Amino acid sequence: MKLLLIRHADPDYTIDGLTEAGKIEAELLSERLAPMKITQSYVSTMGRAKLTAAPTLTKTGKTAIECDWLREFN
Repeated sequence: MKLLLIRHADPDYTIDGLTEAGKIEAELLSERLAPMKITQSYVSTMGRAKLTAAPTLTKTGKTAIECDWLREFN
């Protein structure tokens, strides 16, 4: 079993989203991840994490399990 830990792409913390560079990073990441045989994906409930995962999930036709415990610690 392989476990891939991926941090969100370049964030825009003011809107809990991604910068334009982050959107490009997420798209490039999806091109590398989509061909892999990933059986399950987990994502934090943070917008920037979901937006980073979205291109890969769209390309693979899969969904991710959202886990509140994956959020950053305060």
